[in-house]
Amino acid sequence: MTEIRLCGRCKKSISQTDLESGLTTERYGQLICQECTSQLSRKKEKGFDELSFFYESILNEVKSIRRVLTYETGSWLHIIAAVAQCFVFGSLIFAYINRRGDLHSTLLLAIVFQLMALTFFVIKK
Repeated sequence: MTEIRLCGRCKKSISQTDLESGLTTERYGQLICQECTSQLSRKKEKGFDELSFFYESILNEVKSIRRVLTYETGSWLHIIAAVAQCFVFGSLIFAYINRRGDLHSTLLLAIVFQLMALTFFVIKK
């Protein structure tokens, strides 16, 4: 089974022939493709050093992480589920305070609120 190798800067695939022919280099534990190596050599001629390359690679990694993150849209069902979760917490506290009273009905009410909250959280998925 072949191993997939990616460039540490541009995330392009590096072929086995490029790796064997020495067109790729390794810096800070990452493989760098031929195009990125030529860009780095041009930047080095202009006065950039290895530390700026390191900072630039961190910046590229943060940008790629930001592209991967996805955000879910909120809905009114999620808001109702959050409110039901608050009622669950409140009814559990009420059941703890009134231990000598009708404990079973209060705990049953907490279970009902919890099931409602779970239903509202999962209903759109």
